[in-house]
Amino acid sequence: MEISVYKDLLNRLEFIELEQKLLEKPFSEMEDILNGLAFDHINEESNLLVYTFLCHLLYKHETAKMQLLTSKLMGITLNHITNAESIGLYHGLEASRLEPDNIDILEYLLYYNQLPEKPLSDKIAISFAKQIIDKRPQSMAAKMRLGLY
Repeated sequence: MEISVYKDLLNRLEFIELEQKLLEKPFSEMEDILNGLAFDHINEESNLLVYTFLCHLLYKHETAKMQLLTSKLMGITLNHITNAESIGLYHGLEASRLEPDNIDILEYLLYYNQLPEKPLSDKIAISFAKQIIDKRPQSMAAKMRLGLY
């Protein structure tokens, strides 16, 4: 199915049909489609309706994986929009709330401490880095945050 079909459903706010079509796809393919809808690299256009659609999905299917998808979309794909990185951090923290023992999520969250705006404070980042080191001593991201590398 062409991206234009998904874009049309999104722009017409036909979220239920869009949801049905996307949830039939493997998660990584759904993620690629949503990223493509969020930012059109050819025309350099952003579409925040994707975030609204993801909020719809989270309401119905909240998982850490879905929160991370939303986090990455806002914090990376749409990070050129004012405060999008803070929205991305929020959803990353929600993913961590849903899977508190998931070290991969904590490592990902350290990204938000490396940004110039530092939406994730040094204090919280250091706390996350210590938690990561306790469970994954070889973590380069945690070592770098703690100044051990």
